[in-house]
Amino acid sequence: MKRRSLFLFVASLLAGSTAALAQPYPAKPVRLIVPFAAGGSVDIVGRTMGQVLSQALGQPFFAENRPGAGGLLALDAVAKSPADGYTLGVGSAGPLTVAPAIHKDRGFDPLALLEPIVLFANTPGAILARQDLPAADARQLIALSKASPGKLTMASAGSGSVLHLIGEYFQEANGIKWTHIPYKGSGPALIDLVAGRVDVMVDTPPSAAPHVKSGKIKVLAATSQKRSSLLPEASTLEEQGYRGYDMGSWMGLVAPKGTPPDVIARLNAVLVEALRTPEMQQRLVAVGAEPEGGPPGQFAQKIKLELARWTEVIDRAGIKAN
Repeated sequence: MKRRSLFLFVASLLAGSTAALAQPYPAKPVRLIVPFAAGGSVDIVGRTMGQVLSQALGQPFFAENRPGAGGLLALDAVAKSPADGYTLGVGSAGPLTVAPAIHKDRGFDPLALLEPIVLFANTPGAILARQDLPAADARQLIALSKASPGKLTMASAGSGSVLHLIGEYFQEANGIKWTHIPYKGSGPALIDLVAGRVDVMVDTPPSAAPHVKSGKIKVLAATSQKRSSLLPEASTLEEQGYRGYDMGSWMGLVAPKGTPPDVIARLNAVLVEALRTPEMQQRLVAVGAEPEGGPPGQFAQKIKLELARWTEVIDRAGIKAN
């Protein structure tokens, strides 16, 4: 009798364990690590995607902001977490493709340490100029720059930022040279551009649009393949005859390397479906982001290509970590 009771007790424990293992993902709250402080575009979009996942999958996806080292502190924490789908990261162009090239001493290889899940959105870049600069498009800007090498000044939101690197790439690709003036953020840089104290700048449409629409500065081109919803009047560099430009910032979801494929697939499916809805597209466009989506492999390829591109630009320009 005792043996039978013991057998039934062990059987019940095994059955309970099997049921727990069989619970669909997620069976508990999920941590979503954000590489920047609260309130920025990456934080806003990341939290929005977390809300989508919470509503679709029935568990909280709670955001944890962990800024530092250009975003590498957050991504390193994700990479070192258990690969079970309960710690995810909001990756963006800076932490995934710029910071690893600038902070080479950290030896952070995003594709070796992380699983790309889905690209949320792209944030196009825009080439801006002071209102009285005698150039109306990229071709005239290049001609003006070649006429006076090093004379034009380029403001940036900070040395080594994605937008700074777009400016460096544009100069290198077109055989021109500007004098770089880094600021602590795009706000102070835009103030000086509006005041005419600097000549050009690459920035995002959400920051630039109010100044362009008020006529205080002008936009010469968009650096993405599609025009920005916030600055639709700005033709792309490709439309102006310059090939190979699809540059800006972007955001996506990543997980520790080795996260189960079925977990990756489920997260991807939920977010891709959400990104197709008019409501989500409107929410992203409102903060200057263009909705994306696509399979994990497509996101991985974007990281691979941009990591190689920005590493080359950083090395040639001699950009160092602050």
